[in-house]
Amino acid sequence: MNRNLSKLLQSLAGVVIFSMASLSMAATYTYDFDADEHERGGQPLVFGDLSVYGGLLVDGVAPDYDPTFMRANAYLDAGTKSGLGVCREKVDNGAGGPAANKCFTHGGGYAGSDDNLQINEVLGFVFDSAKKISDVGIWGKHDHVPDGTKVLIWTDTGGFDLLDVVADKITLGFELTKMAIFGSMSDWYKGFMKKHFDIGTTNTDALYVAGINEVPIPAAIWLFGSALLGLTGLRRRKVAV
Repeated sequence: MNRNLSKLLQSLAGVVIFSMASLSMAATYTYDFDADEHERGGQPLVFGDLSVYGGLLVDGVAPDYDPTFMRANAYLDAGTKSGLGVCREKVDNGAGGPAANKCFTHGGGYAGSDDNLQINEVLGFVFDSAKKISDVGIWGKHDHVPDGTKVLIWTDTGGFDLLDVVADKITLGFELTKMAIFGSMSDWYKGFMKKHFDIGTTNTDALYVAGINEVPIPAAIWLFGSALLGLTGLRRRKVAV
C-alpha cells in the first residue's frame, strides 16, 4: 500500500512540475524599443544578444532573381509610439532638442519623417542564438496601426510571410535566428515579390518596430530538468531508508 502511495505521489509531482514548466514557457522576455532610451542610430544597433541592421532595396540594380541591398543606418526613435526604423543617410547624434529628427538628407538638412520604415527600407534582426519569438510590436508614424495592416517579414526558418497587424502587433510563434521586416515597396519590388514569391507587400509607408517578445524555452527546460533531478534524489533516499 505504501509503495503504491509513493508511486502515486511521484506521478502527481511529475504532473505538477510539468505544468509549471509549461507556464514558464508561456512567459515572454521583451526587447522594448519605444521610448525606453535616448535616440541613437548606426550600424548596427545592439540590444544585448540582438543586433539590428538597416538596409535599403535598390530598384532594378540587380537581376530580378537577386535583389540588391544598400547599407543604411538602423535608427531608434525614442518618441511617443515609435521604435526602430531606418535612416538612409548618416545620423547626426549632435542635433539639438529631443524632438529633432537626426536623419540627414543629401542636402544636409533633416529628412523629416525618414526615421521610420518607408519605401524599400528594411530592418534586419540577428540574434546570437535561436529564439522562439511570439510576436513583434508595430507602430505607425507615432500612432497606432489599423488592424489588418500588412507587414512583410522574412525569417531564416519560415521564408517570406505577409502578416496582419492585430492590436499593434504581428504574431509569429516560432523559432528563428534571423529576421527582416520591410517597409512599403516600390512598384518594381511589388512586381518582384509577386513574380517570385506570389506574395503582396506591406501596405503602409511609415512603420516602427516597437518591440520583440521572446518565449524563453531554455528556462522551461531548466525547470523541468531540475524537477527530475529532485525526484531522482527523493527516490534514492527512499531506497536507502
